[in-house]
Amino acid sequence: MVDTYEIQNVSFGDLKQEAIHDILKDGRLASHFLERQLEIWYPHLTFVDGRGYDHVDEEGNLYDQKCFTKGGLAFAPSNMIGGSRSINEEVATEHCKDITYIACDIIDFPTVRVKFAKGSDLMKEYKNFKIPKSQREKFFS
Repeated sequence: MVDTYEIQNVSFGDLKQEAIHDILKDGRLASHFLERQLEIWYPHLTFVDGRGYDHVDEEGNLYDQKCFTKGGLAFAPSNMIGGSRSINEEVATEHCKDITYIACDIIDFPTVRVKFAKGSDLMKEYKNFKIPKSQREKFFS
């Protein structure tokens, strides 16, 4: 299931909406806001900013929010994503077994699509821990 939201009220100082929308298409920045917004959209989640996960639900299940951007969506642990970092496949595989990812498509911000996906299911489909941009519509359909 995919949910779609329209972010209506975003402001910062005297910046124009277009500038803010452009800034929030960057997953490194949008994540901080989305992690908090997800608690409002999904009241069963609590933001905890734990090591390797961002939210828990009432049953203790762990969730990690990731952004789908113009570069796709990388779902390895955050400390393995970006720059010159490398993915430790063994650690990333173990992490995926216990986590549900909250994929937030921010490419068309202020429209945000949200999909919950079990890490174990993502690993079966995307062996390199990344969903390429070319698979965006398929993933969010």
